[in-house]
Amino acid sequence: MYKFGLAVLTVAAMVLAAASPAAASTTQTRITIDRHASGLFPFEPPAAELGVTYPATSVTATARNCPAGFVLMSASLVQDGLPTLWATGGRGAGEVVCDGGTVELSMAFARVTPALHPGRATARFSLRDADTGEQFAERTRTVWIPC
Repeated sequence: MYKFGLAVLTVAAMVLAAASPAAASTTQTRITIDRHASGLFPFEPPAAELGVTYPATSVTATARNCPAGFVLMSASLVQDGLPTLWATGGRGAGEVVCDGGTVELSMAFARVTPALHPGRATARFSLRDADTGEQFAERTRTVWIPC
């Protein structure tokens, strides 16, 4: 009897997992990162001395088949093996609202020292479910910061 009950529970769990919305989706979220970052522009960090600016750049991407609802975006930029900081002071940075279709992603980055410069860098974007933390997509690409 114990083995029969365990088998019924196992089958029920498999049916429920197969019927979940995440498992039923046949299309996966895909992120495409643009090849070129923006030109460098001055950024004044919120906690910096007044009038002190640092070079910043913006990287954009497109997410297709983004599940409807609130999604958390993570973004990073590495140049010369060193990480950068998000060049934003706004609340809600990293939060994206998707409608099940295509959504544009963007994040600006800056570094105090050594400063960002024209040349190659590695950008990474990922999207996660805001409630469960399930990762929908992640993409890394070498981008070019123009002069």
